[in-house]
Parts: sequence; structure tokens; C-alpha cells
Amino acid sequence: MNSVDKIQFFLFYGEVPEATCYGYMEINQDGNMIALYNNYGEEIDLFGGHAMVKVRTLGKLDDEDRDNFYSLLESDGVG
Repeated sequence: MNSVDKIQFFLFYGEVPEATCYGYMEINQDGNMIALYNNYGEEIDLFGGHAMVKVRTLGKLDDEDRDNFYSLLESDGVG
């Protein structure tokens, strides 16, 4: 099972954001980050020069059931 965590960016594409900037990261069952998303739930480049801190875990999902992924984001106000 993968998990989805809400994160706060301190560097976003190598620059300090002007305002508080949140996003999401998906972590696989081995604890490795496998995807990054902006605050709209759109996937962004993992290697874009980002620095972030975990805010909280939204929940777990089965990697083959992506509908649950979007339900987790919707529970946080995305979409």
C-alpha cells in the first residue's frame, strides 16, 4: 500500500515561494517517494530542486486503485 502525505514546500523549483505553498507526495510501501504533486493534485517533476517538510499523512491507497488517491486529495479540499 502506498501513502499520500501533505507537504509544505520551502523551495519550489529551486526558488523560495512567495506565499505558503503546499503539495502532496506519494510514498511506496518501501518508504520511497515515487511522485510529487502540486496543490492542485497535478504531478510535478521529482527532481525540480524542491525542498519540503511533511505536514501530515492523508491516508493509504492500493497502487492499483487510483480512485482512492483522488478521494484522499478531495478530502483535503483539492478539486
